[in-house]
Amino acid sequence: MAAIATMLPDARASQRVNAAVQGEHRLVHCRDWTELEAACQDEEVTLAIIDLFADGHSHFDVVRRLKMRAERLTLVAYVTLTPDRARDLFDAGRAGFDGLLIVGQDDTPAAFRAVLERATARGVAQLIRPRLANLPPLVRDAVMVAVTRAHLRLTSHRLAEICGSSKRALLTGLADADFPPPQKLLAWGRLIVAAQMLEDPNRAADAVARLLDFPSGSAFRNTCQRYLSATPQEIRARGGAAWAVEHLFSGIGR
Repeated sequence: MAAIATMLPDARASQRVNAAVQGEHRLVHCRDWTELEAACQDEEVTLAIIDLFADGHSHFDVVRRLKMRAERLTLVAYVTLTPDRARDLFDAGRAGFDGLLIVGQDDTPAAFRAVLERATARGVAQLIRPRLANLPPLVRDAVMVAVTRAHLRLTSHRLAEICGSSKRALLTGLADADFPPPQKLLAWGRLIVAAQMLEDPNRAADAVARLLDFPSGSAFRNTCQRYLSATPQEIRARGGAAWAVEHLFSGIGR
């Protein structure tokens, strides 16, 4: 079972995390930054939910170390918003946080789970980022958006808008770089995130299909076969997200 490390001095915050997770993940509760660093060395810990101001100060040095040591670790800040913390919250994104939850505003169970899933998608994007370094900016942006916004069911037109391009220019740019056209690229983004979810042996394919808004479990399985020539169980056994990413890039330039 995948694990989530938490550092949340507020008991109510911990209770909300428990309600959102609903037993799907093992929770590792940490009392301080030292315990958090130790917990995140466990390969099963893929997500950390942190009160950035747990001891009254933001510790971005620890956050940066965590991101360097565990590249696929997804970090979510869960904080009370006050005017004096605005600058620190801005810096949190640059330090490596993948998501933000505000106490009393977006911490209902449903909203909590949505933020966690989006944050996880951004964490998965770290697998892809090194492979995009030498590609044109438009192509690089399109691939990253396809993964990080996999939950939003984007259209080709909307993908182009987010990338600051016309649909025609995006289509041409992707073709010149030997990437799939926009609609297929969006499908790849959803599959890569789905593959990461499947790494959790306790997460069923139908649950992944629901989280990523596939029409049905059958539609999800058909997409897996069409793009990866594998069942969800085979994707899990072959390495999950890393294998799916390799499959995508192995076809580039053929």
